[in-house]
Amino acid sequence: MSRPLAWKLKNYSVYIGLFGYAAMLLTADVRIGAASKLVAEVLRIPYFRKTDAKDMERLSYFFIIVSIPILIQGIFK
Repeated sequence: MSRPLAWKLKNYSVYIGLFGYAAMLLTADVRIGAASKLVAEVLRIPYFRKTDAKDMERLSYFFIIVSIPILIQGIFK
């Protein structure tokens, strides 16, 4: 993946995160926040790899792993 594309995806992730957080607050539905966080973190990983930010890449994996059970739990409610 090219560096400009990775940068663009990271920028999109910021807007997705902001929109998701606002939607979560407005609807009081944590699943919306978890879903937007999952998407945002997946989009950030290529940027962290290009910039060799291993710590931030691992933090993204943490947020992805934490978001998945929240979404699965929401499906089975």
